[in-house]
Amino acid sequence: MLTFFRLNDPYRLVIIFFLLLALRIPAMLNDNLTIPELNYMLLGEKLTNGADLYSEIWDNIGPLSAMVYALIDFLFGKSQLAYQIIAWLFVFFQAFIFNRLLLINKAYNESTYIPGLLYALLMSWFWDFFTLTPILMSVTFILLALHNIFSHIEFRAKRDEMILNIGLFLGIAYLFYFPTFILGLGTLLIFLFFTGTVTRRYVMLIYGFFLPFLLASLYFLLSGRWQDFNYSFIQPLFFGYRRWYVSWLSALIIFSVPTVLLIFSLIKMGSSGRFNNYQTRLNQTMFVWLIFSLGVVFLSDVNAPNTYVILVPALSFYLSHYFLLMRRRFLAELIFFIFMVSLVMINYGATYDFFHIVKPSDFKNYLTESDRYQQFSDKKILVLGKDTGAYRHAMSATPFLNWDISKSVFRNPDYYDNLSVILEGFEKDPPDVIIDENDVLPAIFNRVVPLREKYEPGAPGVYNLVSN
Repeated sequence: MLTFFRLNDPYRLVIIFFLLLALRIPAMLNDNLTIPELNYMLLGEKLTNGADLYSEIWDNIGPLSAMVYALIDFLFGKSQLAYQIIAWLFVFFQAFIFNRLLLINKAYNESTYIPGLLYALLMSWFWDFFTLTPILMSVTFILLALHNIFSHIEFRAKRDEMILNIGLFLGIAYLFYFPTFILGLGTLLIFLFFTGTVTRRYVMLIYGFFLPFLLASLYFLLSGRWQDFNYSFIQPLFFGYRRWYVSWLSALIIFSVPTVLLIFSLIKMGSSGRFNNYQTRLNQTMFVWLIFSLGVVFLSDVNAPNTYVILVPALSFYLSHYFLLMRRRFLAELIFFIFMVSLVMINYGATYDFFHIVKPSDFKNYLTESDRYQQFSDKKILVLGKDTGAYRHAMSATPFLNWDISKSVFRNPDYYDNLSVILEGFEKDPPDVIIDENDVLPAIFNRVVPLREKYEPGAPGVYNLVSN
């Protein structure tokens, strides 16, 4: 199979397109819906219904990602299949960009579609990669930035507009997923160590990098929501929280095969003398990129399998070198076959619970349960806690969608401003049902009598709107 993709023939991209679909169809037929995926759908639904981001929806999502989810909800509603199909198209487009940037910049000694193939396969490594996430959308613009970085490293391609584009693409990327902000620092280090960039171009890079953020800040400032933007989007990166949906051990098990191949790749490349000076600098650049991509993982607000898609460009780059440097084609095909078998075992083994690759219990706090909250179907509810699976068949009420951002308000009822914010949120968008996982409502009700009179306790931790 590798031999087939070694040929420089654009029709190989068509094969990658349908291979991606074939790998994803079995997972698409499964009804696994994750908590973050449900959150994206709820956010898109609220935006479509006219709510304002950050002021009427408390969540740390990037503004550009929120726009995409609002558009999807407008066109398709709360459709998981729509998310999966759009993600499939995103990944194919990224595989095309990735392979093209390596061909144009002559990163390898031969023209090949193996990097695009490996990119597509790694992006299909686990079922959690198959939905449309902010970090997946962000990677699209990161690849565009990488293309310009590679061209800039080559001494013949130092153009001012290219430097500006690098900054702009990275700036757009972190407006989709804010932790990718750190890649800007990685780019500065790459310029410092591997290029002869003059001071003026550093200024252009920094200007392009911050321009999207300044425009977004100006928009929220003029609309009177800059403080909300700062509180929900900016502050969580520096003073925020982290949700552990999978352990480090589970993540290591899931990505064990690519990790082992990465180590072999680095060893193989270190002992190879088949690179020119330009290719050596590209290899060093991608190593810096890999380190800062790991930084994105550690800065992320969640530890979930799909967070690791940020590592796919660097992994694909090095694994392509590993297979292309093998002189024995038979051995390369054998290792690639093992790689493909591992993909199927890990991906579908975790999806359908065979091979016991990862225990289903590892995802008990990550997946929503389709039958558990049927009694809340078609109702407007508020969940004060992290188990937001109740929203699967319901609608979100009040601005307090993200508990990690909202909890400081509910847990400090002694402050008048907090009570005022809570009362205003309930009055504008009152829920039919409140699920109080953290027992914070009694203290709120003791201080806000109008709210106490509107809700009556039902099941433990559940409050129902009093019928008039």
